[in-house]
Amino acid sequence: MEVTIVLSIKRIVFFMQQYNKQLKKKWGTLLLLFLFPLVLIGLLLGLAVGLLLPEEGSPIRVALVDEDKTKETLLFSGLLEETVADNQFIQIVSITKDNAEKLMEQNEISTYFLFPKGFTADLYEGETVTIPIVGNPSRPTDSFLVKELVESMTRYIAAAQASILTINDYAKETVMSKDKRKEMMFQQFMDFTLYTLGKDKLLDEEVITNVATSSPFHYYILSAWFIALSVWLLAIYTVLAKEEHDSMRIRMKIFGVTMWQRIFARILVSLWFCLILGAVTFFMADKFTGFVLYAVDYFRLGFFTSLYALVFLTCIALIDSLVVSRKIVLMLQSLFTFSIIFISGAVIPTLYFPRAIQGALPYIFSYESFNWMIEIVLEGRNYANFNMLILVAAIGLVLLWLSLIGKERWT
Repeated sequence: MEVTIVLSIKRIVFFMQQYNKQLKKKWGTLLLLFLFPLVLIGLLLGLAVGLLLPEEGSPIRVALVDEDKTKETLLFSGLLEETVADNQFIQIVSITKDNAEKLMEQNEISTYFLFPKGFTADLYEGETVTIPIVGNPSRPTDSFLVKELVESMTRYIAAAQASILTINDYAKETVMSKDKRKEMMFQQFMDFTLYTLGKDKLLDEEVITNVATSSPFHYYILSAWFIALSVWLLAIYTVLAKEEHDSMRIRMKIFGVTMWQRIFARILVSLWFCLILGAVTFFMADKFTGFVLYAVDYFRLGFFTSLYALVFLTCIALIDSLVVSRKIVLMLQSLFTFSIIFISGAVIPTLYFPRAIQGALPYIFSYESFNWMIEIVLEGRNYANFNMLILVAAIGLVLLWLSLIGKERWT
C-alpha cells in the first residue's frame, strides 16, 4: 500500500514537471491570457458601475403614501423622513397617492410605498400587516433597493407587533381601562420606532453599509481581481489540455499511470500558477487602493483564495471527465465560469438578487468565498470560517476521483 502511494506521488510530481515545461513553452499565450481578462473585466465592471450606482448628487427619491392617517403612521412617517433627511443615497417624502403616481409618470421618483387603510388597527389586532410597493419600470435598480429597505422596515414592524400584542395580553388581565391600554400600546409602538430609527439600523443594514454603494471603488477593484482569478484558472487549465491518442493512453495504462494522477497534477499546476498571478495582482491593487490589512488578514485571504481556486478547478475537471467532446467541454466550462462569477456577486451585488435566490446563495462556494473576501478586505472582519469551503473541496475531490476511476474502467 505504501509503495503504491509513493509511486502515485512520484507520477503526480512527474506530470507536474511536464506541465510546468509546457507552460514555459507557451509564454506568449500566457501573456495574452494575463492581459485579456483585465481589459474585458474593466469594460464589464465599468458598465456595471454606471448602471447600478446612483449618480453623484442624485439620490434615490421615494414617496410614502399614508392612507391610514393615524397618529402611529404619522409618527412613523415623520421619523422616517427625518432619519433620511441628511442621507446622500435616498430621500423619502410623504405625499398623496395621486401625486405619487403623477411623479412616477414624470420619472421624478423611483418607487412609492403606502400604509393602507386599517394598517394600525391590524397591527394592534394581531393581523398580518402588508406594505404595498409600486416600482418605477424605468428605474428597476432603484426599485430593488427600495424593496429591500421596505422589507427591512416590515421586519421591524412585525417585531414591534409581537412585543405590543404580548404586553396587551398581559394588560387585559389587569384592571387597566381600554383607553389606558391603547395609550400604553401607542407608547410601546413609539418607543420601538424611536429605538429602531434612532439607532439607524433600518438604513445602515440595508443601504449605507452596502459596500457596493458606500465604497464602490474598493468593491469593484476586489471584484475585478476575483473575476480575473477565475478566468485565469479556466484559461491555464485549458492551456494544459493536450489531445491524447489511444496508443498513448494504452502505454500509460501499461506503466500504471492513471487519469487521476494526470488530472490532479494538472489541477495543482493550474492552482499554483494562478495563485502566483493572483498574489502579484492583489498586492499591486493593495498598493494602488490602500487596503488596510494585517498579516493575519493576508493569511485568511490567501487561504480562502486557495480553497476557492481548488473547488473551481475540481468542478471544471469534473466537467472534463464526464463529457467526451472537447468543444462541448469548453462550452460547459465557460458557462460554468460565467455562472459562478455572476452568482458570487462580483458583477452585480447580491443585494439586487430576488429574495428566493438570496436564500440559496450561502450554499454556493463562489458566493461564500467572495463574501468572506469582502468581509476581510473591506469590512475588517477579524475572524473567518473555512469549514464550508474545506468540506466542499473534500467532497469535490472525492467525486472527481470516483468519476475518473469509473471512466477509466468503462474505457
